Amino acid sequence: MHFVTRKIAHFLEYALLALLAARAFSSSSRKFLQHRWFSISLLLVVFYSLSDEYHQSFVQGRGASIYDSLIDMSGGLAALLLYALWRRRAQSN
Repeated sequence: MHFVTRKIAHFLEYALLALLAARAFSSSSRKFLQHRWFSISLLLVVFYSLSDEYHQSFVQGRGASIYDSLIDMSGGLAALLLYALWRRRAQSN
């Protein structure tokens, strides 16, 4: 149960990171960021996830796992897709 809880927490943490990044980039005063908010947010999540696992490879008692990064990235991607869907529905109303 502890294992599953940790993995769900990682999924949700990266989902929150993605939502905050998407909100920041999509409402930026810079047109480049506004138009590419999805890609930039996803790149941020991917980079942060991979760098976090790389960092963990140096911490004693911890290990790096590409599977953990994939869980993290999945959380970010799911949140971005939901945010994009929400934005599309809001704009069409």
